[in-house]
Amino acid sequence: MENLIRPNKRLNKKSIWWCYAVAAVLLIMYLLPLYVLINMSLRTIQDLGSKLELPAVLNFENYISVFQEGNIWIGFKNSVILVVETVIVEIFVSALGAYGLVRSSNRLSKAIRNVNMGIMMIPTVALLVGTYSLMLKLQMDNTLWGLALLTAATGVPGTMFMYVNFVTAIPVALDEAAMIDGAGTMQTFLRIIMPQLKAVTVTRVIISATSCWNNYLMPMFLLQKKSKHTIILVIKSAFNMTNGIGNLPKACATCVLGLLPVILLYLFLQKYIIEGQLDGSIK
Repeated sequence: MENLIRPNKRLNKKSIWWCYAVAAVLLIMYLLPLYVLINMSLRTIQDLGSKLELPAVLNFENYISVFQEGNIWIGFKNSVILVVETVIVEIFVSALGAYGLVRSSNRLSKAIRNVNMGIMMIPTVALLVGTYSLMLKLQMDNTLWGLALLTAATGVPGTMFMYVNFVTAIPVALDEAAMIDGAGTMQTFLRIIMPQLKAVTVTRVIISATSCWNNYLMPMFLLQKKSKHTIILVIKSAFNMTNGIGNLPKACATCVLGLLPVILLYLFLQKYIIEGQLDGSIK
């Protein structure tokens, strides 16, 4: 029996070699732009060699200059405020709404769920003109809280859709047990339901924070004041040419620093996704 099993294992390992090859190609495709960006950020403005070749001299002055100018600190501060406000509003409203829709389970809740799925199909760009006009009428331009509400509103349909699927898997008996113990609806939601949604919450935090941090379209139209610029607008300004002269290595250094917080956020939170999934499977 052992002789029959061993050849099968060897055959399986040989038959999936192409999976490793495809994975290696995809990894190179994803990492190549990042390599070029970092490579360019470490060059001098006079270094015009191939973007794939290492710089002749490593130049860290680009990063020092970016920090000294101070614009990147304004971008970091505004982006962090925007991300925190957006994520809190989007996660709380979506989870609470999904909980109410699932536990109601009547015709109205089903109709709302269908409408919510329909809203997900509408591209955000298609609503740009109307949204921009509404934001101006409400005097919510050049405000981070106004942009945060708008960004959260565009992300609520997709986030609520994911929460609905997870809340459906949570037994109603937990709600009934909490009510017997004297807990109200909001207490049940915060203390019983939300801990069960750890995996999807962390996943949506990463997706929402990343998309908000990298959002360019609406901040470009709504945040005209330089003091309200997010990190993406700071990067865009760095790539703009001044009097016909551009400093590409310095702009690349600004872009690398702008991407770093998002990468660190993912590396820090990815373990919580796995832990949340394991907790959910055990429970």
